[in-house]
Amino acid sequence: MQLDLQYLEMTQAFDTSLSVGKLREAELIEFFQSKGHKPIPIPGKFSGFDFFLANTKQGYEVKQDWKAHYSGNLVVEVEMYGKRSGLMATTADWWIFDTKSEFIFITPEALKDLIIETNPPLRQFVGKGDTHPKKAYLIKIETIKKYAKTSVLRPSKLQTSTTEYNASN
Repeated sequence: MQLDLQYLEMTQAFDTSLSVGKLREAELIEFFQSKGHKPIPIPGKFSGFDFFLANTKQGYEVKQDWKAHYSGNLVVEVEMYGKRSGLMATTADWWIFDTKSEFIFITPEALKDLIIETNPPLRQFVGKGDTHPKKAYLIKIETIKKYAKTSVLRPSKLQTSTTEYNASN
């Protein structure tokens, strides 16, 4: 029974994270539309990227990391289940880090350059909702911003916390 309860809690955490992630993607799609772009969400389990801008022919991956708001670090995953993942498996042209207070736009190539040039710590841990450990770099927000193309402050309506979102749905 304990294992079943633990599995249920992990599944609920993943489902909540996925729901909130989809909400953030929808908000970013709205943001791009307001700038005159033609975003197309990618449905289903395609892991290459979250949405595509038809007018620029570029894919975007959204990485929500609101703990960075408190820790000062962003998580850049590179391995899970002993296989390349995250940065090492992406086909996106751009990553957008959502830190709660801002969106940071960076290319995967710039992230790889950052890792080579600054040698941030590589950690192994089990993320909330995960069942296996992942390997990821912990990188200071300010370091990522130095390599990023741009950062945009989030409109206050997009700063709804995950717990507030969960309570209202």
